[in-house]
Amino acid sequence: MKNFLIAVLVAIPVFAGAQRTARSMDGPRGMIGFYQYLPPGYNANPQTKHPLIIFLHGIGEKGTGSPEDLKKINCCGIPKYIDRGHKMEFTWNGKTEGFVVLYPQLYSRYGTWENYYIDSMIRYAKDSLRIDTNRIFLTGLSLGGGGSWVYAASSLRRAKQLAGIVPVVSPCFMMNGCNIANADLPVLAIHAWDDDKASPYCTIYAVKSINDCGAKIHPNMIIYDNGGHYVWVSRAYDTGYRYFNPNIYEWMLAQRRNNKPNIKPVARAGADITISTADGEVVLDGTASTDEDGKIVRYVWQKVSGPSYDYIADEVTPHPTVKGLTYPGVYTYQLRVIDDRAEWGTDSLRITVVER
Repeated sequence: MKNFLIAVLVAIPVFAGAQRTARSMDGPRGMIGFYQYLPPGYNANPQTKHPLIIFLHGIGEKGTGSPEDLKKINCCGIPKYIDRGHKMEFTWNGKTEGFVVLYPQLYSRYGTWENYYIDSMIRYAKDSLRIDTNRIFLTGLSLGGGGSWVYAASSLRRAKQLAGIVPVVSPCFMMNGCNIANADLPVLAIHAWDDDKASPYCTIYAVKSINDCGAKIHPNMIIYDNGGHYVWVSRAYDTGYRYFNPNIYEWMLAQRRNNKPNIKPVARAGADITISTADGEVVLDGTASTDEDGKIVRYVWQKVSGPSYDYIADEVTPHPTVKGLTYPGVYTYQLRVIDDRAEWGTDSLRITVVER
């Protein structure tokens, strides 16, 4: 095995206790420039092993890997949040953890991501960092989303190194979904219906190719109604819940190599309801929802359609109150129940408001 030379180029404290460092290594075909991010507390306890994210940028951020060129990567996705000071710490099931993040720069002469970039990042992380080797995640946007599919699908060995992949607005790069299926590799794929640069059917057919290979772990897929190719600007990598609950980081924390295949929860929003305008409000009930092999940890309600006079007093609860139902019409609400593996099931109900 070839020895890789690691050189620290620039150490940049992002904020107290965390550090982003520009680094380089000798790769099979030349220098690989990359950023290394260590979360707060990384050095506090030498016994703690951290989950690892490898992030692959899009076509516009290619460069030479030099410290100056590496700055291009900070525009988008996870690097943008780190650059703006996010700690990359998240809490799932009562446990708070910080991610180690590695994000290499694809050399300008390449049209697509080469698998050796990811191989090199994984090798470096295992040799030089305190990471949990059962929780290595690969994600990328656009060209990087394609690179995520390609790497995981390229061989069973590569797929088995990962605990999960999150391809975002990927072009049609999937070649062999059977390797992902046979590795029992969890997937969370994200796209938008109105993407005019990479068709959402690239993601739909990639997921279908995995399921068609008899996958025991069925991929998760989020397809936004709108947002185009640029859903990665604020939606896909959002560190909160402005666009989707759970966020991708919680989903990652819930995954681990060699977990048993998860049975997704079943949401039950309850029967349709009819009230009069004089009533004005309704208490919903999602407690009939079930999870066969675990527990439901979160109930998330959202309005799907109807007149714009109502509001949900508390959207994240089994028993939300819908208020402002004082205008006649049909209001539709969706319940999403999330289990302890950060997977979900959905159901909906209608509230018909009649004039009194």
